[in-house]
Order: sequence, then C-alpha cells, then structure tokens
Amino acid sequence: MANFTAVKPRLAFFAAAIALIGTAPAFGQGGPRNISLEEVFQLVQTQNPSLRASVEGVEVTHQSTRQARSALLPQLSGEASQGRYRSQADKGSGILEADHGNNFSAGIVLSMAVIDANNIANYKAAKLEESAARYQLQGEVQDTLAQAARLYFLFIRNQSEIKVVQSSIALDEVLLHIAEERRKADVATELDLTRARATLARDRQALLVLQTQLDQTRHELLRLAGLDAELQIVPLAPELANPELAGLPGWMQVLETRPEYLAANELLERNRVAEKAADWQRFPGLAVQGRYGHASWLPGDGNGGKEWSIGMSMSVPIYDSGRIRSQKEMARAYIRQQEQRIREISDMVRSSYILAVQALRQRWEEIPLAQESVRLGELELKYARERFEANVTDNSDVVSAQLALASAQDSLVDAIYRYQLARVDLARVLGEVESRLGR
Repeated sequence: MANFTAVKPRLAFFAAAIALIGTAPAFGQGGPRNISLEEVFQLVQTQNPSLRASVEGVEVTHQSTRQARSALLPQLSGEASQGRYRSQADKGSGILEADHGNNFSAGIVLSMAVIDANNIANYKAAKLEESAARYQLQGEVQDTLAQAARLYFLFIRNQSEIKVVQSSIALDEVLLHIAEERRKADVATELDLTRARATLARDRQALLVLQTQLDQTRHELLRLAGLDAELQIVPLAPELANPELAGLPGWMQVLETRPEYLAANELLERNRVAEKAADWQRFPGLAVQGRYGHASWLPGDGNGGKEWSIGMSMSVPIYDSGRIRSQKEMARAYIRQQEQRIREISDMVRSSYILAVQALRQRWEEIPLAQESVRLGELELKYARERFEANVTDNSDVVSAQLALASAQDSLVDAIYRYQLARVDLARVLGEVESRLGR
C-alpha cells in the first residue's frame, strides 16, 4: 500500500510556489527576456505608436503658431508682369485713332498689417492651443504609463496564479497515484478515485484558462511598449514596501499640477481671447504697402526706368448683418462650457485623490490578512494529510484542505495585485507614474 510520505517532496515544491513575489530567474541567450517596469516605461515613451503620433500632433500646433505669427510680420515678395494692350479713341468726325504697345513691370513688394484684430487674435489663440496640446500630451503619457503598469502587474498576477495551480496539479497527481494504489489494495473506494481524478481535471482546466489570460496580457503589454508580439518576456516583480503616504500634498496642489487641468485653463483663456477678438473687429484695420522696381515696354529693352510706390489702407466695418455679435455669443458659450469642464476636472481630481489614498492604505492592510489565511491553509492541509496517512479518514479532507489552501493563495495573489493597482491609481492622480512606480 502506498504511503502518503511520498507526497512530502511534492509538498516542499508546493510550499515554495506559494512565494508569490520574487525575482524571475535569469535566462540564457534566446530565452525569455527579463524586463523591469522601469524599462517598460522607457519603451512606452519612445516606441508607443499612439504617443509618437501625439508628439507629431504637438508639432502641428507649434507650426500653426508660427504661421499665425508670420501674419503679424512684414511680408516681402517679388513680382513681375508682362502685358500688351491696344485701344481706339474717337477723335471726332468719325476718325478712330489706335494706340497699342507693351508693358513690363518687375519689383519687390513689402506689405505689413499694422493693425489687424483677426491676425492678433489668431496668434494668441494659436499659442494657447499649442500650450494646451503640450499639457494634453503630458496627460496622455501619464495615462499610457499607468495602463502599462496595470498590464505589468496583471502579468505578474497571472504568473503567480499559474504557479499556484501548477503546484495544486503536482499535488493532485500524487493524490491520484495514492488513490489508485489504495483502490488496487481495496483500501480506498471508487469515490476516492473519482474525486482525485475530478480535482486533477479541474485544476488542469484552470491552468489552460490562466495560460490563455497570460498570453493575452503579454501581447497587450508588448503592443503598448512597441515590441515584437513574439517576444517572450518575464516581468520582475518588485518587492513589497510600506506605501509612502506621509507628506502627500493637498488636493488643490495636486489639481494645479494636473496636465488636464492646465490644458483646460489654456483652452478657457483661448475662448476668452476669441470673445475679445469679436469686439476688436469693430476697430479699424490698418495696413501699409510699398513697391520698388523697374518698368519698361519689354524686359531688357533699355527704354524703361525705376518705379516705386508707397501707400496705406484702412478698413472700418459698418454693417456685418450680426456676424460679430454671433461670434461673441458663441465665444461666451464656449467659455461657459469650458468652465464646467474645469469644474468637472476639479471634482474628479479631488474624489480620485481621496479614494486613491484610502484604497492604498486599505489594500496594504489586506496583505497580512491574506498571508495569515495562507499560513492557516497550510496547517489545515498538514493536519488533513496526517489523518489521511493514519487511515483515519479518506482523501476528501485532503482535497478540501487543498482547495481551501489554493483559494487562500489566490486571495493573496489578488491582494497583492490590488495593492499594486492602488499604487498605480495614486501615482496617476499625482501625475508621477514613472517616478513613483519605475524605481
């Protein structure tokens, strides 16, 4: 008859697998690649296609600002024209006198809008939009880094759960072997054998599900980091440390550094500029233009001479059919809309900050409780094993204790995962994802 002492080597392996947080082993060339969260952050910021596209979007707004500024500066251009004309004039008594000839002109034209409300408003609005785009890019970077951190910790969680299930499968196989040996010796019943087989089948199915989830998480993380989808990576689990909650700033200080809040304020200022610009259109517009060049009959005929001109123009709107008033009312509506958006951001940051701090503190307190559950589960499995080994009971107690221990281990994995997510949430609210997590 088989002895349960054969299970002890497997139990040693099982206990080792319960260590859910540890450093991944080093692999040789061609094997899986160890990757830290700090390295993931660096890859995301340099290779993520969405962020790279957003960087180009900021460049677009920068060039738009330069274009708007150019409208306020002098414009210099070269002009040349060649024409031929013919005319007839009545000199009286029905006599027509014809006149014809050529006309060539070439010169340099300098023009500048001295006072132009539209150009001034467009330049100020373009500068504010560029500033808002830069803040929005900062917020998008923080969001993408937070998403990468969540995937990274989810990867670690899936790996840890796989280790738990693999350890359970190892014990299942030993229990099944013992049940088969005892069934042959007519010591165990068919129910014991069926129970052992069902437990093994359930854990093997769970392992397949977890492996699929692990592959999905790996592909999402690789895509976010701009890496090859076929690359095998092993995340390096960070050591658990007491959360740094002392010395955190007040929520108003956090709000004033949030890129979303800063971008919203820049857009609000842009709308205020648009409101003022509507009134500016009622003022006269002033422009100057000068020309200096050469005029003759034909190019290079030697019969021409120099020509120059200088002038100034002014325009004043008299009646615009309500266009200016409509623009002003539309700008005011945009201002009210943006003010509500800023209020929404303020409320969101305040509540998110308070909840993030509370959640991080609570998630940290969950971990010791989950660790205690694992310790008690190990004791329960040990006592069930001793009763089974002494033929006091069948394998049902061992199977139940094994399920309870696996559940406790899953709870510990989830507690650690929730704690890491709480760290991500707080770092995102503070706008310090890379500095707080990538260390």
